[in-house]
Amino acid sequence: MDEEMQDSLAGELADMLDGEETAAESGQEQPKAYFANVWDFVYRWLRHMYKRRVSGNAARWSSTWFDCPEAVSRLTELWRVWEISRRDETTGMAVWWRDYCDPTMDRLMSETGPFADCEVNGRSTDPLPCALPPAGRFRDERTGEAYVIPADDGVI
Repeated sequence: MDEEMQDSLAGELADMLDGEETAAESGQEQPKAYFANVWDFVYRWLRHMYKRRVSGNAARWSSTWFDCPEAVSRLTELWRVWEISRRDETTGMAVWWRDYCDPTMDRLMSETGPFADCEVNGRSTDPLPCALPPAGRFRDERTGEAYVIPADDGVI
């Protein structure tokens, strides 16, 4: 990724994180996030799109990934960049997959990654396993209110 694109994405991410202040100062309304939080993103989208054979050999995963601080940090930033990239109708999602998703997921799922000791098995046609988090673990970052897990788990 070239330096100009990196600077642009970094600026957009900073604006998104400071969304309310920036919107108030500029008089412009900031775009709302599509997903409420990182768990919503992983559960309703990422695990359905990023299907891998999870065997405990080459690829590892934990259905309770939200209990691993490294995984939460990496997946949260992956989600935030996804929110920016989805609005770029030119190369946004291609860059997101190449520069963000694949390296992040490869690291998380590697034999030396944070899930190295996990014993989750699954076929490559199954979504990545994802348990329900404890109540109150995540908030809806779009509204700042408590996050209520949707009754359906359909793919968006």
